[in-house]
Amino acid sequence: MKTVRFLFFGILVMAALPSLAWAHKLKAGASLNYYMLNNSIFKETYGRGDLMFGASLGYEVIRKLELRAEISFFQPKGKMTLTKESIKLSILPVIAGVRFRFMDAGRWSPYVGGGAGSYSYKETLPERFGDVSGSTSGIHFEAGSYLRLSDLVFLDINARYILAKDKPFSETVKLGGIRFGVGAGFQF
Repeated sequence: MKTVRFLFFGILVMAALPSLAWAHKLKAGASLNYYMLNNSIFKETYGRGDLMFGASLGYEVIRKLELRAEISFFQPKGKMTLTKESIKLSILPVIAGVRFRFMDAGRWSPYVGGGAGSYSYKETLPERFGDVSGSTSGIHFEAGSYLRLSDLVFLDINARYILAKDKPFSETVKLGGIRFGVGAGFQF
């Protein structure tokens, strides 16, 4: 029933705002980001942050409003604090979100957005400890800008704040933090 109300509300908004014409633009892109987890234990074992790679699809449903799907991969390597043995953390976020472009200034199109998703993680430890893995949900808020290079090619400059945490044991693990980077893609 909530889905029907949501769809009905969306149809009413589109009918009431004729300037928000159907856009039908599909965007596909890849990104290179720097991800800093908001976790003091992470900083001790893995350092301040590391690179995160991603791919995204976006569909501009109505002018200036884009629905998005993303998948990213983050895998820093570190050392245990006492024994200095090698360890590795893998995080795989799968995200659904929305972006609203509030202005088109020539080639620049700044936006704000948000979304939610699933964050699967695995920490590979020395054999005697066993690995730790799990999955949790999280949300994010973002701001950025598209830079149109041509009618088909664009850059996406982005900063994102992520809130995600899990409690696999008695201690809460914070997987959220700050991510910023640049992406490139095609729009059709």
